[in-house]
Amino acid sequence: MRFRAPLAVVASIALLCPNPQAWSWGTEGHYIIADIAWDHLTETTRLHLRPFLGHATLASISLWADDIRGPRPETSPWHYVNISPSSGGYDPQKDCPEENCIVAQINKSAKILGDPGQPFAERSEALKFLVHFVADATMPFHSYGDARGGNDIPVSVFGSAQCGDRNCNLHGVWDSQLIDHTGMKDHRYAHQLEDMIAADHLQPGSTDPAVWANESFQLAKKAVVAPHTNIDENYYLRERPVVDQQLALAGLRLARLLNEELGH
Repeated sequence: MRFRAPLAVVASIALLCPNPQAWSWGTEGHYIIADIAWDHLTETTRLHLRPFLGHATLASISLWADDIRGPRPETSPWHYVNISPSSGGYDPQKDCPEENCIVAQINKSAKILGDPGQPFAERSEALKFLVHFVADATMPFHSYGDARGGNDIPVSVFGSAQCGDRNCNLHGVWDSQLIDHTGMKDHRYAHQLEDMIAADHLQPGSTDPAVWANESFQLAKKAVVAPHTNIDENYYLRERPVVDQQLALAGLRLARLLNEELGH
């Protein structure tokens, strides 16, 4: 049985979080991505993951990087990259100073995880960062530099300006509301996405996180709305295929990365 933090605990961490832009896909999204990734790991990779996971699953560690942002605020910028909508795309000099962005941290964590000469504790931490950051990198608004990744764009969602105990914003819509509106829990959603992956012969694409960031950036530019827009069924139907694609790609990319670093 997978361990999951109680939703009340997750919510309380979110309220304490100093930069809400670093929250992506919400709990269900991260579980979906981890479940897909697990299904695409080789047996060798799974074997090499056991010392890090014990009897747990990838999903059980998928929220760790968010959980530690309070006591370790220096990790907060690692969850996203601020690409200006007026730019041509990701610029490492401008958008990732001192490697304080998701692109650099994915590369760094992958290198640590794949190096058996590194201390076990550092490799374990790198794994937990990777499981989370690869997911974050596919959430479109984690690469969108304006309005704090959509956090500062207030919206209504299906006619309500209140999303739980918070005012709705566009980033939160992509975190959770679009996934929640499917009415599916993570296992069922992951199974549906596996069917899509097989039917569409979906491939993970580039191995470069900079390319993933640019792809997310372009999707965010198409999905952005004016303040106080009502996110309605038409918006949902238009963007649902994007959500499905990005969740599936994140799972496939995470699996490939783990297979490359641990599957030998």
